[in-house]
Amino acid sequence: MNTNKNTDVDQYLSVKRIVLLSLAITASFYVLWTFIHYFGRPNFTNPDLPSPPGLGVTLLLNIPLTFILVFVVFLYNRKIMSIRFKWQRDEVVAIVLGSILIALVMSSLITILQLKIWPNPPGPPKSSFNRVMYGWLGDLPLMAMAPLTSYLLRSLYQEKTIAVENESLRAENIRTRFEALKNQIDPHFLFNSLNTLKTLIDDDAQNAENFVQQLSSVLRYTLQNKEVATLAEEIDCVRAYCIMMKMRYGDHLLFDHHIDHEKYDHYLVLPLSVQGLMENAIKHNVISSKQPLTVSVSTDDDSHLIISNKIQPKIREEESNGIGLANLLERYRIKWNENVDIFDDGTIFRVTLPLKEK
Repeated sequence: MNTNKNTDVDQYLSVKRIVLLSLAITASFYVLWTFIHYFGRPNFTNPDLPSPPGLGVTLLLNIPLTFILVFVVFLYNRKIMSIRFKWQRDEVVAIVLGSILIALVMSSLITILQLKIWPNPPGPPKSSFNRVMYGWLGDLPLMAMAPLTSYLLRSLYQEKTIAVENESLRAENIRTRFEALKNQIDPHFLFNSLNTLKTLIDDDAQNAENFVQQLSSVLRYTLQNKEVATLAEEIDCVRAYCIMMKMRYGDHLLFDHHIDHEKYDHYLVLPLSVQGLMENAIKHNVISSKQPLTVSVSTDDDSHLIISNKIQPKIREEESNGIGLANLLERYRIKWNENVDIFDDGTIFRVTLPLKEK
């Protein structure tokens, strides 16, 4: 059963295209016919012989009739191709037999019409039947161009349609995977924030209010439905997050920013990429008066954002599912086909994110 049949024949065999194809096939046929007729005549090799009469009249009479023949066969093919057949061979049989029948009938009518208009055409005498047969032999190869061209156009259209559908499915799959990765972002930051807020409410109402404002900013940014963000938007979120964390760790947590201001509004990052790395640094390193933690964020001249910190491993390492960094790498690979560079020599941990220009 033909499950790939495309019934929307207008997409590849419109009436306008049929007219243009019929003109092109007719013109090509008679250019070739004239070429053969001219170079095949006896006086081409013997200039003393007279040229055969009637070439101009023959062309004037045959060209419009041939165009009509090709046009009608194309229309028939268009009609058949718009029908959904159970089996592919049924369509092929209908097109081949129908095209041949149309060509035979119309070729016969054209030849008879020519004999009515021009009873004694140039050349050796032939009976009417012989002239009809001669017309068949000339028109059948011409007729074959219509179904062959129709099938070629449909094949090209189907290939293009399949390619577009595959690309759409690929894009949808990427979007789905990207959304799934976004939804995997570790929520422990929210739980830690709520615990910090509880402590602040008991000890310092003013700081608690400020904490809620910063948390609101971070959550608003986190919950936005955007696939990309400007560097300015991401850094604003990071700043709010940093203020929250400093309320928890005080001066033992430091953030060092060296960002080219010209890149703030003109370069893009993936949302929560920098914030996630900040959170990761706080989670896996000791932060105390003896070992303050400094996290640096900077840009370089090659459109990269660099986030780094000195490694201060905890005696008792927190359990990690490894989703964070793997998630970040996969998101950049899916969205922009870009690599995220991770450097860890046991002393310095550094992540280099690519910045995409708007």
